Amino acid sequence: MEPLQSVNNISDISIQALATQWISASKMCPGSFSVQGVFVTSDKGVLDDKIFTAANNILHDLCNLLLQGNNFCTLIDKDNIPIIFLAYSIASKKAMCRAYTHDVMGGSFASMNCYFLDKPIDWYAFECCYELDDIFPIFDDTRKINIEDQFQRAISSMKQSLSKCEIFIENAFVDDSLSLEEFVTINRKNEANENYKATLFLPVKCHQGSENFIKVRKFKGTIRLTGVISSRIWCTKTNVLGDVKRFLRNDILRSLAARIQVYCDGLTDPHVSNDVIFISEPPRRIFFNIFVDGTINAIQFSEYIFRGEAPTVAVAQAKQVLDLDVSSENIVTDMEGLPDDEIFSDMSLSNLQKTSTQQIGNSTKYLTRSIYILSISLTLLILLLSVWMHYFFH
Repeated sequence: MEPLQSVNNISDISIQALATQWISASKMCPGSFSVQGVFVTSDKGVLDDKIFTAANNILHDLCNLLLQGNNFCTLIDKDNIPIIFLAYSIASKKAMCRAYTHDVMGGSFASMNCYFLDKPIDWYAFECCYELDDIFPIFDDTRKINIEDQFQRAISSMKQSLSKCEIFIENAFVDDSLSLEEFVTINRKNEANENYKATLFLPVKCHQGSENFIKVRKFKGTIRLTGVISSRIWCTKTNVLGDVKRFLRNDILRSLAARIQVYCDGLTDPHVSNDVIFISEPPRRIFFNIFVDGTINAIQFSEYIFRGEAPTVAVAQAKQVLDLDVSSENIVTDMEGLPDDEIFSDMSLSNLQKTSTQQIGNSTKYLTRSIYILSISLTLLILLLSVWMHYFFH
């Protein structure tokens, strides 16, 4: 991604570059954070409302581009949440803020107050590991299917399933309305700087007593997603535990969507044949620390690297996308392990066909051997029976 060039007028901002940076930053944010909007600075001493006229047009085009494009991060955060537009004057050190709400007619601004905190925020971290092993059917019967559309259906299905799951924190059921401040007081871990552990319990997809949940359908292919998604989110005492659960769900979906986005960005054509086996090793998630003096638990953002890539890729991305200077010592790489080489080396189409042929050959060999042994056993039995009858009657 090319960095945004310095512009003298807000109307000169590239919408495409802004959307690209928006998507890149969304993939790096944990589930408790999101891209809030657009922040511009000006060297003018006085800010006026004229700046919001141009900003309205920019945000309208930006929202249309994000919603129309095949990017999976906006599929997760597609709620019509107001976008913040913040303008700051370097000369007067004053800011003006508006909340933009998008609609097809062009959108509108509403008044919004903003202020800068004079001290760091204390963050509390929650983490969990989500073991993913799901198979999603493909019902499209065309010769060439759009793999991006199929991934979107898979993400929507996972989003629906996760919305119904129950989340235990520290191996206990917790009330959604309980404030995080009360929960921290009960389960204090600040001295050891430890993260609170969360566990997801997914609902049963089929119930024996309800025939409405069971359907038998023909399909033309499948998408299998398997692996472990590591999740970490950061909250403040003003949050309730219901927020914590929602942030964890969002983080898992966002992490999966980011990897699918990386895979689809590498496709020259989103249309694939429905009779071909495709196997892909997705990138693994790593975290990098963003240290803030005085905080209880420093927050982390994430990046995704492929096998063979150095973790320092996160350093360059943090600088390019977030304008953050990250030290390579602050990168956490042990949350997700690399898959075994044999898993992918043995799962190619030729190997699958070869394995199938070997299994058929082995079955034939074992069947022939069994018949041979059975014939010998019957012959010996008849021989013993004949000897017994000879001595019995004579």
